[in-house]
Amino acid sequence: MNFLSDTEKENLLRSFPNGIVAVDLETTGLSPLIDKVIELSAIKITPYGEETFDQLIDPRIDIPQFTIDIHGITNDMVQGKPLYSDVLPDFINFVGSLPLVAHNAKFDLGFIVFGMHQSKLDLNESHVYCSCKFSRYSLRDMPNFKLATLTKELEIPLENHHRALDDAIACLKVYAKGLSVFKKPDRKILNEGYLFKMKDFEKQSDFEIPSKLKPILEKVKKQEIIEIKYRGGSLKNQFRPIRPISFLPMPQGNMLYAHCLVSDMYKSFSLKKIAELKEVSEEAKNELKEKFKLNG
Repeated sequence: MNFLSDTEKENLLRSFPNGIVAVDLETTGLSPLIDKVIELSAIKITPYGEETFDQLIDPRIDIPQFTIDIHGITNDMVQGKPLYSDVLPDFINFVGSLPLVAHNAKFDLGFIVFGMHQSKLDLNESHVYCSCKFSRYSLRDMPNFKLATLTKELEIPLENHHRALDDAIACLKVYAKGLSVFKKPDRKILNEGYLFKMKDFEKQSDFEIPSKLKPILEKVKKQEIIEIKYRGGSLKNQFRPIRPISFLPMPQGNMLYAHCLVSDMYKSFSLKKIAELKEVSEEAKNELKEKFKLNG
């Protein structure tokens, strides 16, 4: 069964003549440095055809109910399935050195890179692209750039949103649609979706979260507001309230991805530059939740 049309394949291979792989993961949470992978899927398009990779994974921990409510993958479904460390080598072999694309790719590739680091697997030469980032450039008139919104607006089928293979296929179709906007995408246009190369993580050897930042772990799970003093940015060495979302590995070091409630922007904060943490009073939390219409 072919999931992409001939036109979609032509658009992709025009920019990626050797092929491209779209990948998606389902996980127990949003932080690659903390949470576990429970499904890893991909679709590969090359001049020779189309292939898929689709595997449920036993995380060896209970899957939180709030994530089951999102993707529908239960503990019974993954019990006895292969471990992530056993699946990754097959996935890396499936990809080879082809470019990778994912929607919000920092998250998916964070899990893959961290898994490769733990399994002592060599990082490959794949360049990584983000369909969300590229859509902001190529499909600017969209209401927002969530995968569900893009597929709806572009009339791309997405029956099982938050199952990895369906999302990977949808991601690739969105990327093909973005490329079709341009008569002849060049390197400058492709760079609008580019993030990094897998090999760039070779300089990153420390994937640990500093002990002084461990209190944020519980805050991340609940996306609960906390204040950080950050040695950088416009509020250098001042406390700012944030809503922490994820601990991410990046080529330049580990990051805390968070909603900054001063700028009302989503930002990546280097863990090395977070000097102090401070609890936020319930009254202040409630005021911030009301101001930014936050749940919980």
